[in-house]
Amino acid sequence: MKKSLLIKLHLYCGLFTCFYLLAFGVSSIILNHKMEVDNKTVKKTWHSQVQIDPNLNDNELAESLGDQLGIMGWLPPWQFKKDSTNFNLQVTHLAKTSELEVNLISGAVIVNEIPKGFLATLHGLHFFNGRIPNAPFFLKTWIVYQWLALFVLFISLVLGLWLWLKYSYRTWELLVFGGLFIFSCLIMLLL
Repeated sequence: MKKSLLIKLHLYCGLFTCFYLLAFGVSSIILNHKMEVDNKTVKKTWHSQVQIDPNLNDNELAESLGDQLGIMGWLPPWQFKKDSTNFNLQVTHLAKTSELEVNLISGAVIVNEIPKGFLATLHGLHFFNGRIPNAPFFLKTWIVYQWLALFVLFISLVLGLWLWLKYSYRTWELLVFGGLFIFSCLIMLLL
């Protein structure tokens, strides 16, 4: 293969993986420095009506409400608050938290939506496996992009090292970039 083709391939591999690496890097900084990035301000409130089955336990009722309202997200059970007439819960995902106040007698629901913000969404990608209840298909493909980005990153690292070995005539470059390659491979194994 020609040198220019290999350099272009190395460049395109880097461009393909750059978003994943940026998201992973920013979320790592947020994790390490324990930064508070979630927004706590309600941006939108809306009302709806649902069917309440009194025979369901709290988890089943929460899943039923999420399905009926078409709200995407996880249902943390530690956020459930229930008494004889009301059921309060949260539905959360990477970009938004929805707080639901449900009247168990009438089936009336008040939904308060709280967008988390850009940094919180980016931070959420660090742990994201693509499995969000009621999510559209394109969000479920994140795990495919994640593994493909890691594979392409490895190819880019190997290709970059090979280009340096083939076209570099300085010993210090071989040691520095060879060491970076081995270090990058070790980090990728830990991911």
